[in-house]
Amino acid sequence: MASPKPYASVSTEESSEVRVSDSDESLLVTGSSSGEVSPVVSARVLDSIEPLVQAAPVSPVVSARVLDSIEPLVPASAVNEPAAGPSGVVFPRGSTRSIMVPASSSSSSDEDDVVPAVPASRPSGSSGRRVGYYAQEIRDMWNWRRVFEDLGTHEQCVQFAEDRGLVPTLKMCTQHKVPMKVTKENGQLGRFRCRKAGCRTKPVSRAKGTWFENARLALVFIFQVMYAFSQDMSYNSTKNEVSSRDHDTVLSDSTINDWFNYCREVVTQYEIDHYQNAAGKIGGLDKVVQIDESKFGKRKYNRGRQIEGHWVIGMIEDGSDDLRLEVCPDNSRTAEALVPLIQKHVEVGSVIHTDFWRAYDCLPEYGYVHKKVNHSDPTNKFVAPDGTHTQRIESQWRNLKKRFRCKQNKNDFEDWMIESVWRRRIYVNHLDPYEELIKAIKYVFKDKL
Repeated sequence: MASPKPYASVSTEESSEVRVSDSDESLLVTGSSSGEVSPVVSARVLDSIEPLVQAAPVSPVVSARVLDSIEPLVPASAVNEPAAGPSGVVFPRGSTRSIMVPASSSSSSDEDDVVPAVPASRPSGSSGRRVGYYAQEIRDMWNWRRVFEDLGTHEQCVQFAEDRGLVPTLKMCTQHKVPMKVTKENGQLGRFRCRKAGCRTKPVSRAKGTWFENARLALVFIFQVMYAFSQDMSYNSTKNEVSSRDHDTVLSDSTINDWFNYCREVVTQYEIDHYQNAAGKIGGLDKVVQIDESKFGKRKYNRGRQIEGHWVIGMIEDGSDDLRLEVCPDNSRTAEALVPLIQKHVEVGSVIHTDFWRAYDCLPEYGYVHKKVNHSDPTNKFVAPDGTHTQRIESQWRNLKKRFRCKQNKNDFEDWMIESVWRRRIYVNHLDPYEELIKAIKYVFKDKL
């Protein structure tokens, strides 16, 4: 098979068309206006095994590609036309990283005419946010190496808990009104004991009312299991990482399950108090909110379309990453069940995009602008003729259901769903999951310290 023909660099002061001649003929560049052949530029198309030699170097240089004989003739101007890449950023053909504007051919200074390269912007998400983490953000995050180094001993864990406010460092004696002393007796964190002789105040465990109350697992393993939960690790992966040859300890599935449930409970309470209830409503006048409902569960006997599980309604505003999820009461998708959930999260006057589910037809009666897309339309089942679509909210179901298939539990479905929203919020805001878990624990137990 013949090797592909090389690129030929030809030059012309004003050219728009390149004619490819036979291998024994010269390559002539024809002017776009008068049709005259430039007497200066002439190049010969060499065989693939011969070097490509330019006949006369003339500036500025216009690159042209020598096409095969079966390909159509492309004007030279089309070779250098800008082309939009997959991210939507327009680059000139042949360019990969930056856009350079050539200097003017006039007699003015080069410093005034040269425009510096513009770096290509990174791809962003559907809301315009950046997708990846910055290098410094990754360096500042917790990882297993940091966990083992900074929280590898009991003393390090106690100091870390004190510094982060997870355990109290001061307690006053109710009788003498003086600070009590911390003694290292009975328990991993010690006890508060009054220094006064004959004080009737009983010693108080420093772990009472904290995250570590009644914990029989060593502090080192508690912090490691917490990190495993923050990274959404499986039970087997957690056992492999947390097992210690020095302590001759391998955690059981029931122990990991208990601590994962503890973590999920504090995350759920923190997320509800700070974001689900206190974050306000999404949407507003002339703002678009996409709404859709989906069922989480599995098919009965693994056959057919009948799914046993929970109906969930999702709402998201265009241009925002604030996702709202609600479990439908009594697994009902009627207007009586869905409209109060929409009123709870969406501002009146918002433009709501939904499918043709009949429960949404009454939304204009509640002050909303309602637009629909017909998913049964054979011509275009995704976008209505006026541009209405629900693709963004529907795209959220894929990741949620992927996690649900791996971690489904019928007994705590709502907690699992809120945990998923918590993890999504951390991801889109480029936060550290371990730090966010510690923040949630500190919030839940702040009144008990």
